Amino acid sequence: MNTAVRIIDKLMLSGLSTITNNENEMNPESAKIMQLWEDYQDKNILGSTFNKSKKFDMYGVYSDYTSDVTGDYKVTVGVEVTKPKNAIVVENQRYLVFSKEGELPDIVVDCWQDIWAYFEEDSEYERAYTVDFEKYSKENSIEIYISIK
Repeated sequence: MNTAVRIIDKLMLSGLSTITNNENEMNPESAKIMQLWEDYQDKNILGSTFNKSKKFDMYGVYSDYTSDVTGDYKVTVGVEVTKPKNAIVVENQRYLVFSKEGELPDIVVDCWQDIWAYFEEDSEYERAYTVDFEKYSKENSIEIYISIK
């Protein structure tokens, strides 16, 4: 697992959202994230997204945290856009970036398990619970950006 600290000056993301929590996601009957990705594809949300940037990266965005790792949050599947209308806007945020390569979707789960383990230990960073996101820019590779204080 590789990690690096990065600052995101400005990033605007837009797509399809739902509310969930980690407890729901552990149960296949109440999990919503996989269905959200399927709905994004099936309903051609990409095709109806206005002001798309020229970048082709896909994002899984976690925002509107009610508390911490145990609380509800909003998940959005989407792409980068050029205008803030109806977008999740990240500005001047520090991130600890975790990256992993391997087969999707297995590496997503593996990477999140690494992240939870990292922050359960006495890490030098503290999660900010602002906007976190998964970035998919090439096949069989993921970067997960965790907002830090």
